[in-house]
Amino acid sequence: MNFNNTDTKNSTAIVKVACAIVFCLFSFVYLYFYQADMLSVAQHILSGGATHYDRLIGAVVITSSLFLLQTGVSSLCRLSGKYHALTFFPSALVLAVITDIGPGIAGGHGLGFWLWLGPLALLLWLGIVFILSKYRLYEGSIPAARVFSRTLWINMMAMTVMLLFVGLSADGNSVFHYRMKMERCLLQGDIDKALETGMESAETDADLTMLRVYALARKGMLGDRLFTYPVAGTSDDIIPFEESSHCLMYPNDSIYRFLGAKPAHKVKALPFLQRLVRRSMATDAVRDYILCGYLIDRNLDAFIYYLPQYYEVNDSLPKHYREALILYTRQRSNPVLVYHNVVMDTDFDDLQALERQYNTESARRRKVFGQYAGTYWWYYKYMK
Repeated sequence: MNFNNTDTKNSTAIVKVACAIVFCLFSFVYLYFYQADMLSVAQHILSGGATHYDRLIGAVVITSSLFLLQTGVSSLCRLSGKYHALTFFPSALVLAVITDIGPGIAGGHGLGFWLWLGPLALLLWLGIVFILSKYRLYEGSIPAARVFSRTLWINMMAMTVMLLFVGLSADGNSVFHYRMKMERCLLQGDIDKALETGMESAETDADLTMLRVYALARKGMLGDRLFTYPVAGTSDDIIPFEESSHCLMYPNDSIYRFLGAKPAHKVKALPFLQRLVRRSMATDAVRDYILCGYLIDRNLDAFIYYLPQYYEVNDSLPKHYREALILYTRQRSNPVLVYHNVVMDTDFDDLQALERQYNTESARRRKVFGQYAGTYWWYYKYMK
């Protein structure tokens, strides 16, 4: 009986199984948890909205296809021993290419630098495989079977490098990831999960703010929670337009139906919303869109003008509206509307006292953020 041959086969099997497990596990987790939203928008755009991406089916199908590709490459290259991990490079390259999805995909610029880097990387890999095959630098047999052998660790290091390459090549635009996750959640009707997306991050853009305005309005919390998120853009960005703020997956028409009507052409958001009110076409959410639009623009005079038309001015007002009223009352020498609230007046006095303790803008900003982030006062004074 040839024990050495048995040991060699066992060692080869251990290396192959270990590499396969690492690659398939990484691919599935990467696709299911991190890239599902990106692949959803890619399929939506490429299919013209005719099909949708299922994260579980997609992760299983793509991982299985990539493993089949590796199996074919392995049978052709016959790289064994410490070079076996190289047979996973074409699969890793394909995974990197199909998951490098960023904002440019909306304009048809999804591939980017892969048009030249992909073929170049593949040619380099083919050259390495050719050299290893021609000069027989790879091992035909492996020492006795051991789970923690040197050969296995060499393969694991090679796999780690390739999978890091996949992860680093993905688009790292966190705001775009938040936007796509929000749109997917909105498509699924999960408003709460949409509002949880990126709420601990200070990064945002006008499109993400537009989605949050819509989701908060759907929950009836726009006047209470809008400024607990970072806000970007102006009032013109709170409704979707193809040329500026817009959705990539979630239908823009759904937002307009929620408001009451869709404009025939591009108009400024606030005049359009006010026209809906005058023509009795507006839904209840429009009043908060208008008021929050003026707050986003820091236009307190317009906010004060419209507020009594939509709400009775008392302590039952949404939180941000009461904060804006306190700020307006304190800023104007002859205010049109005066509002006082014992708790909020005290909080505002404390804010001003805190600001007076620091001479530099950066120090004031840092200290005020720690206590007043999430208030309209913070947004109005410091979120430029």
